[in-house]
Amino acid sequence: MACEKAGVARTNIYRWVKNSKKFAKEIDLALTEGRIFISDIAESQIFSLIKDKKFDAIRFWLTHNEPRYRNTLEIKGHLTQASEPLTPEQTKLLREALKLALPQQNAQNNNQPKLAQDGTGTDGEEPEFPD
Repeated sequence: MACEKAGVARTNIYRWVKNSKKFAKEIDLALTEGRIFISDIAESQIFSLIKDKKFDAIRFWLTHNEPRYRNTLEIKGHLTQASEPLTPEQTKLLREALKLALPQQNAQNNNQPKLAQDGTGTDGEEPEFPD
């Protein structure tokens, strides 16, 4: 809408944003100021509706601004961790994933954990993977 009122094509704006960090920063600032302005208007309208005892406006304000009135979802349950050995296929997939996730580290010092066929470390303990 602003582009149309200014007589500038949107494609030009996108190109200028892409080519100029300063212009991109100014656009972001203008958009932020516009959102703040519109939010102020919207809040004042909500306050007017609350004063007029409009239930939907009251409910909206409370659910979005008062934690006691928020819609919440409570999830209860128990988590367990199975410590079964990895299958050979899982071990192979894990090795490939580590190679892809840590290419520079593997190239530098090849310090990836050694895995036995059962997915444990070569000493029988769980391997420690790099952070």
